[in-house]
Amino acid sequence: MHAFRHLLGMRGVRPLLIASSFPRLAYAMVSLSIFFLVEDATGNLGYAGLAVGVSSALGALTAGPRGLLVDRYGQTLPILVMTPAYALSCLALAFFAHSVPTAIVLAGLVGVCAPPINLSIRPLWQELVGAEHVRTAYSLDSAWMNMIQLIGPVLATAIALRVSPTVAIVTVGGCMLVGGLLLAINPHSRAWVPEARHEGEHGLMRSPAMRLMGLEAVAMGLSMGFVTIGIPALATEQGRQGSTGWLLAAGGLGAIIGTAWAGARAKHVAPAPGLRMSTLLYAIALVPLPFLPIGPAMFVVLLVAYAFLGPAHVYYLETIDIVRPRGTAVAALGSLWMIEGAATGVGNAIGGSVAQSWGPHLTLALGCVAVIGSPLVLTVGLRSVLRPAMRPPITPQVPRVNDLSA
Repeated sequence: MHAFRHLLGMRGVRPLLIASSFPRLAYAMVSLSIFFLVEDATGNLGYAGLAVGVSSALGALTAGPRGLLVDRYGQTLPILVMTPAYALSCLALAFFAHSVPTAIVLAGLVGVCAPPINLSIRPLWQELVGAEHVRTAYSLDSAWMNMIQLIGPVLATAIALRVSPTVAIVTVGGCMLVGGLLLAINPHSRAWVPEARHEGEHGLMRSPAMRLMGLEAVAMGLSMGFVTIGIPALATEQGRQGSTGWLLAAGGLGAIIGTAWAGARAKHVAPAPGLRMSTLLYAIALVPLPFLPIGPAMFVVLLVAYAFLGPAHVYYLETIDIVRPRGTAVAALGSLWMIEGAATGVGNAIGGSVAQSWGPHLTLALGCVAVIGSPLVLTVGLRSVLRPAMRPPITPQVPRVNDLSA
């Protein structure tokens, strides 16, 4: 943990983590808040899954354009415009979702207005900590984000079931408003300058490496969509809705463990092979999920599976940094998240219908099948377009105490 303590001593690191916390809590709460709101209004799991899917898909489909805006105009203007728009769309969903069409349209509006928070935070780390500490920074940021994702589902479930789904959605909008404004006034975010493009290099999605990573995003997104709808659907079917937040939080806890290990111990693992191995182990660990009832065994399976998936996020960010075209520091990740998020939305929508018609266990089984595509695609890439990401990162120097920045 010495590497993390050193990083937290650097100027700008803690304020950035604090600014990121509120919008990430909003993102961690929004899907379950929408699910419970629409399910409460309609009494139908399929409509609830469709609303979450539409919101996720539209949020994802606009992630690429949002990334392009940040690469062109910087971070401050897009955040200042989209943050209040997101908060207002949450209020509209909370108070005007009286019918199925209205609920689905307003849920979609929430997705469209999502500010580019995580897209903006990622490129700041290299400037704050330098290339030799960027893996540790990605690990710290991912662990922090996963800790918030652990809290978010529990909080959303508690508010939705013990107070009301309306209050849960309003809380989402409030968190986004506070966090977005904090990031917009952060001096490092305001000073960030978009990366210069290289003449003669492939366009973003004309890059063979980016197209391959897009295929990987489809497989992972579909799996996530099925799993994140299958779990609350199964809990609802078994009359244990209150367990939903804790089960999804198990994934966050496992991811924290995995990302902490990647930042503190996995110093010599090359990004692309590390990504392939992490997703393969995640796919294997997820196999028992469709055969389990809501309870401790499912909690353990999710904990272990996400402990393998946690390092994948760190290796993923490093791999993209290496293989993407220059001048696309934000748009590259935004475009891949657009693909993955759209696939997640499709998985949500299909998964809700499958759960309604054939049962949530089949939805979870589809999630286990879909994720196998991720390590298969990466195996192909390791032999071709991902070769530049097969070298270990720069090993950081051990700092002296008096080297720590204030």
